[in-house]
Amino acid sequence: MKFTINSFNDKYPDDDICLDEIFKARYGSIKKCPKCQKETKFNRIKMRKCYCCEFCGFQLHPVANTIFHKSDTSLRNWFYAIFLFSTSKNGVSAKELERQLGVTYKCAWRMARQIRLLFEQNKEALKNIVEIDETYWGGVSKGLKAKEYKDRGTRYKRSSKKAILGMVERGGDIKAKVIINAKDS
Repeated sequence: MKFTINSFNDKYPDDDICLDEIFKARYGSIKKCPKCQKETKFNRIKMRKCYCCEFCGFQLHPVANTIFHKSDTSLRNWFYAIFLFSTSKNGVSAKELERQLGVTYKCAWRMARQIRLLFEQNKEALKNIVEIDETYWGGVSKGLKAKEYKDRGTRYKRSSKKAILGMVERGGDIKAKVIINAKDS
C-alpha cells in the first residue's frame, strides 16, 4: 500500500501521537522502571515531552539525543518534513519546507540540515550473514517507445527504471542504494 499525504494525516494527526510513536520506537513496550525496578506503566506528563514512572516519578525523555531535541517546532511538522524528504524525487529545499510548514527560513534550513544528516547516518558495513538482491523502480520514460535492445545476450526495454541494490543483515540492519548498473555491482 502506498503511503500518501492522506495516510500521513490519518496516522499522525497531532503532536501527541508523534511523541507516542517516538516513545514506542525508542523504548518499545517498556514494563520495568530503570530506577525503582518495579513493573510499571509510564504516563505522559502534560505540557512536556516526557513520560514518568507511576511509582517513583523517574522520567524518560524520548526526544533527547534526536533531531527533535531542543526544538520548539511541532513534532508533526518534523514528521511532515521527513515525509516530504522520503517521498520527494529530487530532494526538498529549505525554501520548500518554509512554504509547506509555515516556519521561518532559518527554522526550515535547520530542519532540512538535520534530516539530511539523519539520512547519511549508519554508513558502517554490514556483518554476519548478509542477503543481497537488486530490483528496478520506475517505468518507461514519456516520449520513449518501449523498443527492445540486445545487450550481452539479454533483452531489455529502454526505460527510465533505476536499479536499486538492497542488503539485509539477518536479524540486523537493512540498507538500500540506487546504483548505476546492476551488472557491474
